[in-house]
Amino acid sequence: MNPLPEAGQGLATVADCLSGDCLRVTPEARYRDFAPGQDGERVFVVMDGERFLGLVSLQQAALFPNRLFADLLVTRQPPPLRPEDSLEHALDRLEAEDASHMAVVDAQGRFVGVTSRLMVFRCLRDRERLLHTRLQSTVRLLEEELTHHRIASMVFDTTSEGIMVTDAEGTILLVNRAFSMTTGYAPDEVIGQKPSLLASGRHDAAFYASMWKSLSQTGHWSGEIWNRRKNGEIYPEYLHIDVIRGKDGRPLRYVGVFSDMTEDRQLQARLYDLAFHDPLTGLPNRALFDERLKASINHAQRTDSPFALLYLDLDRFKMVNDTLGHTAGDELLRQVAGRLRETLRETDTVARLGGDEFAVILCSVREREGILTVVRKLLASLRRPVQVSDREIWLDASVGIAHFPDHGDSAEKLMQHADTALYAAKSEAGPRWCFYEPGMGRRAHERLELEGALRSALETGEGLHLAWQPQVDMATHKPRGLEALARWTHPALGPVSPARFIPLVEDAGLAVRFTGWLIEAFCADIATLPHAVRTGLRFALNVSARALHAAQQWLPLLDEGLQRLGLAPHQIDVEITESSLMDEDRHAAPLLALRERGFQISVDDFGTGYSNLGYLMRFSVDRLKIDMSLIDGIALNHTSRQIVTAILRMAEALEVEVVAEGVETEAQRRILAELGCHEAQGYYFARPMAMNELVRLLEDQTHPH
Repeated sequence: MNPLPEAGQGLATVADCLSGDCLRVTPEARYRDFAPGQDGERVFVVMDGERFLGLVSLQQAALFPNRLFADLLVTRQPPPLRPEDSLEHALDRLEAEDASHMAVVDAQGRFVGVTSRLMVFRCLRDRERLLHTRLQSTVRLLEEELTHHRIASMVFDTTSEGIMVTDAEGTILLVNRAFSMTTGYAPDEVIGQKPSLLASGRHDAAFYASMWKSLSQTGHWSGEIWNRRKNGEIYPEYLHIDVIRGKDGRPLRYVGVFSDMTEDRQLQARLYDLAFHDPLTGLPNRALFDERLKASINHAQRTDSPFALLYLDLDRFKMVNDTLGHTAGDELLRQVAGRLRETLRETDTVARLGGDEFAVILCSVREREGILTVVRKLLASLRRPVQVSDREIWLDASVGIAHFPDHGDSAEKLMQHADTALYAAKSEAGPRWCFYEPGMGRRAHERLELEGALRSALETGEGLHLAWQPQVDMATHKPRGLEALARWTHPALGPVSPARFIPLVEDAGLAVRFTGWLIEAFCADIATLPHAVRTGLRFALNVSARALHAAQQWLPLLDEGLQRLGLAPHQIDVEITESSLMDEDRHAAPLLALRERGFQISVDDFGTGYSNLGYLMRFSVDRLKIDMSLIDGIALNHTSRQIVTAILRMAEALEVEVVAEGVETEAQRRILAELGCHEAQGYYFARPMAMNELVRLLEDQTHPH
């Protein structure tokens, strides 16, 4: 006779739940090298020989098919699991790391395999099957050994499953130790009683009638049942009842063997919650949202009750993560989720799709104004300051809106159109919301094509060039500096406005590459100036916030160019935006590196952003450039003149130079001169021009006819 299985025996460790749904790749490999159409659960294991480097998800790799897997290992890799870790520990880790897969290594750090939430589901399923098998085995052993009292008694009292034996009339005769541990009743409290003592009240008479019918016809019954402990707690158990018949064939005893399913149910509930809810905010995740969206479509089609789908994305959330850390970012997302729940009705659905992107199903809304009323409430709730890490953070958001059935009759179309509308809301001036309109998809496609053309231009240099605009002395009108302005001529579209392609450079992650091209063109153009001319001027170079953060990648290129030109670093004016000064945690080190090399620092478009005096003092700014929007109204608008006056007085107190941008009229020049501004640039003095035209202009000023 085989011994009974011990409690807990079976698939109980990570080693039993390794997934075969992974693929080993080298760091130099790319996703494009593999066949498309892989299972959505697949994960890539990046190995350098026998050394494990990390995991890359299929979704991440598919987003960047041309990148090396080594380049995709930029996110923090969670500490791996051990083969001997329990399922419960693995679940806790998967939940804490918000990961679908995790690596498994042995005590020596050698890669063993990968486990996933899906594999844990399968392990639970196998464990339930094992439980059922164990119960059946217990029943068979009892039937075989019941006549051997000594063996049966030992099995009866030591098995981990609860056992209850009744007579033919259903009076309890025996219970084992596990029965008492599970129910809370001691043997003398139940012997002589009926099993109805344990009834939970959850099952009706029909349920018990079906049970007795099965026992009468087949001699056994098994299934899930709810019973009540002595303390009143109701719990689920898996119960197997067998009939022991006498020699005359009539029932002599009933033997019930059961196991408490409370922990399994709790674990299943946790797994369900992990599978269909975002662990950070508790909101439905994309999988559950997809199901609810499809259900909303079916309901709307049956009842003619339209609804709206909103895509909501937080603005500048990445800056919060980068400056305050991911812990603060997580707390911010939790508070945002709470505000969305408070603003919406219980019949509506709000989900977190990932990152800082949320989606909302607004039920039973027909009119456009009704939708906008909710959208305005949502945006207003998010604009209230959020307290995170002892700091007040001011948020804003953008919303894309699609309406069923006007904007699509399927979940896929609605989600696509809401996403397109969100993109339009983020990229266009005006309200932070946008309804989907036909043609938006075409504009998004055109933007993708424009991005591709820009990438090609950066590779070949074709179509990209610099225009130069003098920064002149207001008294003499002679140039004191030259600002390099990037220009791009598209092969089919012709000249593309910088207001259009510069944001594209930032959004497409091309800032560092673009700055590298800019420096090369910058140095090449300056080299065409006579040496005597270039040594008497300063040269302004615009650097975006993203490029500034990666200054170590392009500073050596600029150092080398200046050495070839024979220019000193103080002749180079690095122009940055006010927001770059605000992001102190990211940009303090790059700005310090610029100062240590001797470069000058200018704040571009000053007066329209934060204008924080503390930041100007902390970073020792050399020059402020008053934004052209203030200069444009200086002749007619008293407020603009007051702002410009205040900037000039502040700069004078800080011993900072000022350049007025966008000077186009004699009236503007005269007022600026009266206010004490000594330097300006704009169409009044000279338009941006190619370097060869600028050389002729400088020669004419040096040798007037």
